[in-house]
Amino acid sequence: MNGDDDLEGSDEKDLREHFAPVARSARQAVTSRTFQVYTIAFVGVVVLSASIGPTVVGAYAVFQEDFDLCSDPSIEVVEPADTEAIAAGDEPPDFQRLDFAALTGDEQRAFRAALAEASNEHPIEGENVEHLDAFRNGVLVEYEGVEHYVAITSANECVPAGAVRFPLSIAGLVIGSGMVVAPELQRRFGRNDGEGETDE
Repeated sequence: MNGDDDLEGSDEKDLREHFAPVARSARQAVTSRTFQVYTIAFVGVVVLSASIGPTVVGAYAVFQEDFDLCSDPSIEVVEPADTEAIAAGDEPPDFQRLDFAALTGDEQRAFRAALAEASNEHPIEGENVEHLDAFRNGVLVEYEGVEHYVAITSANECVPAGAVRFPLSIAGLVIGSGMVVAPELQRRFGRNDGEGETDE
């Protein structure tokens, strides 16, 4: 038993001695300043890439209304006779049905205004819109005892501007850019430090 134990201990010692140079090289590489600098630069590229998209979208969201790049969605309210034609047929569409009272105040105002318009269209002005998905798919709204087919005709919607997302993406751009230029700064200032020490 002792001989076997001594043999196993010797094998383990030989194995450690065999891989010791590899372990030292790996440790030196990981702890070297060059490796650390370029690792930081790589992480900076990742952060920079991840921040570009949100920054563009966030900047667009901030200025979109100022340059009329978006507008309130418009609905068309079809007259009852045309509504019957749309809902008729051997296989009539399975439209969702809503009562006028179920609409929000902004949706009700747009509905009434559309009925009064010659084009039967009017934008939903305001932020209290709960049935936008239903309007996209087409919906039958019962108003004063008759049904009207209602659908979105224009939906150039504004991109929501996050209160935190845009500033964070700007910070990501700044931090990522700084991390990317770290290798060049390290080489430049390292070279200057070396020249200063040589002159002395």
